[in-house]
Amino acid sequence: MEEDYIRVINITVFGVISWGLIFILLRRIFSNYSFDFSTRIVSALHATVAVVLATLTIQDWSCPVCPTASTSTIQQMETMAFSLSYMIYDLICSHFDQVISIDNAVHHSICILGFVTGLCSRECGSEIVAALWIGEISTPFLNLRVILKEIGYRDTDLNLAVDWHWDYNS
Repeated sequence: MEEDYIRVINITVFGVISWGLIFILLRRIFSNYSFDFSTRIVSALHATVAVVLATLTIQDWSCPVCPTASTSTIQQMETMAFSLSYMIYDLICSHFDQVISIDNAVHHSICILGFVTGLCSRECGSEIVAALWIGEISTPFLNLRVILKEIGYRDTDLNLAVDWHWDYNS
């Protein structure tokens, strides 16, 4: 049991550092683009990997959120730790932007609290990971529409397709 918590802490610490390094690398590669551009790429990367990890934790495809109110599996805890690390990174990173977003800070703080509560209680992993999956499934499309506009694909068929997907699914 204690090894599981050490693993979760290691994933979280390593994750926060890794997200920060990925962001710094992206800022150097895409120095001609905005701060928001790099954060959106990191966000899309997190969302994509989080959805894959959440999908891999499903124990019973006939009931993806089952078993409810049960002890979290190590895979669910690792997935929560992975996303916890991203939320901590993004909360810190958002303070370096020109505009501090209160709603974004509240959102990240609540997510961090939820992940920490789920990890500490080691319960309801199925529900938390399912909520993560639902919350992150559309994030890459949301970010892609802004990224495409910033790199010059505003008013193109590609941007229209992404905008349509987002507007249709909102």
